[in-house]
Amino acid sequence: MKSEFAKPRIVLDTKPLMKLFAKEEGWEAVQKILSKVEVDEIEGAVSVVTLTEIYYKYLLEKRPDLAETRTDELRYAIYLKKLGIDEEVAVKAGEFKGKYNVSVADAFIAASAYFEGSIIISDDADFKRIPEVKTLAENECISQLF
Repeated sequence: MKSEFAKPRIVLDTKPLMKLFAKEEGWEAVQKILSKVEVDEIEGAVSVVTLTEIYYKYLLEKRPDLAETRTDELRYAIYLKKLGIDEEVAVKAGEFKGKYNVSVADAFIAASAYFEGSIIISDDADFKRIPEVKTLAENECISQLF
């Protein structure tokens, strides 16, 4: 049973991290969330699938330098747990993909969050279609968890 005093647990989706890196609308909220993770007020994680997505998105922009830099920033961020894909996560991701018709990447991220008991931080509507996981947009996270 979880204590009512347990720290919130979050999994950051790719979209909020890309907002932060590009300084797009809403990036300040992502920065605030990460600052709470850094000082250990929130337990934060990213799926290894997010590393894949960030890397290939920068390659699509013909920016291999940023692909390396941004993924390394996340890989070596010791305050962020990296969620791998084991058999249990893979099967649950298949279930989410089949039941809710979300992208494979989103299914893996949702399955990782499901097994971590974490809230997904994203404004991606795909996650809202998966009732087994809770999803909050960045601003909702700040208003509900801080």
